[in-house]
Amino acid sequence: MIAWDDYEKYKISPTLHSDLRHADVVGHLESFAHKYPDAVRLKQLGTSVEGRSIALLSLGAGTKRVFAWSQMHGNEPTHTAALLDLIQFLLTSPENPTAGTILAGCDLHLLLMLNPDGAQRWTRRNAQDIDINRDALHVQSPEGRILRDAVLQLQPDFALNLHNHRPHTTVGTSQQPASFSLLVPPVDAAETDTKQVLVAKRLAGVIAEAISAYSPGPVSRYNADFMPRCFGEWVQQQGAAALTIEAGGWSTIDAEPLVQLHCYGLVSCLEAIATEGYGQTNPEVYERLPRTGEHDLFDKLLRGVLVLNGAGQAPFRADIGINFHQTMPTTNGGRIVDLGDLHVTSGKRLIDANELVCLPGRFAWLPELTPESLPNDAAYKSLLASGVTSVLGHCELSTKQLRELKSLQSDLEAPINLGFLGNVTDSSPESLSLLLEAISLGLVGVLAEGLPAEVKLYLSLLNLPVVSESSLPTVSDEELSLADCASQAQHCAQILSLKKHGAIRLGAAADLMLLSSSDDIGNTTRLALDDLHRVIVGGNVVFEAGTLTDSTPGVLLRSGVVPA
Repeated sequence: MIAWDDYEKYKISPTLHSDLRHADVVGHLESFAHKYPDAVRLKQLGTSVEGRSIALLSLGAGTKRVFAWSQMHGNEPTHTAALLDLIQFLLTSPENPTAGTILAGCDLHLLLMLNPDGAQRWTRRNAQDIDINRDALHVQSPEGRILRDAVLQLQPDFALNLHNHRPHTTVGTSQQPASFSLLVPPVDAAETDTKQVLVAKRLAGVIAEAISAYSPGPVSRYNADFMPRCFGEWVQQQGAAALTIEAGGWSTIDAEPLVQLHCYGLVSCLEAIATEGYGQTNPEVYERLPRTGEHDLFDKLLRGVLVLNGAGQAPFRADIGINFHQTMPTTNGGRIVDLGDLHVTSGKRLIDANELVCLPGRFAWLPELTPESLPNDAAYKSLLASGVTSVLGHCELSTKQLRELKSLQSDLEAPINLGFLGNVTDSSPESLSLLLEAISLGLVGVLAEGLPAEVKLYLSLLNLPVVSESSLPTVSDEELSLADCASQAQHCAQILSLKKHGAIRLGAAADLMLLSSSDDIGNTTRLALDDLHRVIVGGNVVFEAGTLTDSTPGVLLRSGVVPA
């Protein structure tokens, strides 16, 4: 077996495996075939709905025929990345005993990215909106037909069906992440133990034992029953020992080690096939694996916080579950995905908030803020110390300022969300052209002051907010009640059509401030910034105990009427 620490020598997959697209896979496969023409056979099997090529890479000189396919769901890329690293290991390590054993004992056939159209869109289904893994019986998708034909032509002894399940799935009731889950697809509803099913169970046991020391949570058995529409069951019925491997999440928000874990699991699997070492493993090892759990593990969980949600409702105590975007796990995009009693699960990061009150982060109008003149760290710190999570500035309709606004779309590094209101003072064709460009760049609204009437009518047709400076909140020493502070944030978000900000509700951005307080909170309880405990932007703690702790999770705010 290869050493765990040797993985970096063979890694060619991207750091974010969600970055993989069809062109990347094609490039790697063609490179393998070009560099190792005596070892690699590359065959085009067909094309996807939208004409993207689907290829089979074959290598190895053994008699045990193994067929593996990845990413039949377009947004499940972990094993495509793991297979690329596996191929690199096998081709570049002739001196490694494990690589030599696998190549001498196995006849490997690897289909990477069965659903390239879905991968391009980052969706589960193909371009017909068909779930390929529910198309095994009627095979109405070209990708499903390619998979079926490959199985019938190859007649594999072993089949590996490679997937991702939800990254927040837990192992049983353990509140630990299910990073590596195994499933032996049954051949029928009675779950009959045929010869190939028992072989697959033994193989699953080998993998579970091999990776257990490296998985952040227990290896689990994927909780699923007989599904006759699925390819795993169909392939098992064809006589192959079929095994489904599911990649899940990691114990931290950064899931980069997941590819390493699954590459290691694939190597252990192929070595056991090549040596027939799986024959020494009892199928009970697989049977005893804990099943994947019912309750998801959140990326972040605020436990027992007193919530003032900004909707004018009475305070209530709840847990707040926050998850980050799957393709941007370490940056921003944290959303509130659950509220209420969540004691049955936990978070990869847990904040004990029983003595805290949670309000939506504040908005602040800062007239001096422009795309050319952003706050420095001291100014950000001062704003955060006031519970501000979103700052509004103005943008002149000039080529220079619009160029700076465009650059912020990709280069913004700020601990606070930034949004800009257009300043339109004439209705010339040039101004209207610049206004349209600014709107396309994500302008959140236009200032009413000095706005020509004909432009105001034009904006009403576009449904872009027109707001007066007097309606925008500023950072001041004015005393607000906690209830007024919370409702002020929601009001500001509403007038600017910022539908995912300004409140504590499902789907909202996790822009929050946490204050030390008690259960005795009424409409007259005043905002005491001395009690500010933490400020959270996009799910990330950016301010704690008077200190700026994270300088990057802010986003450029866009009006809800402007496509993102």
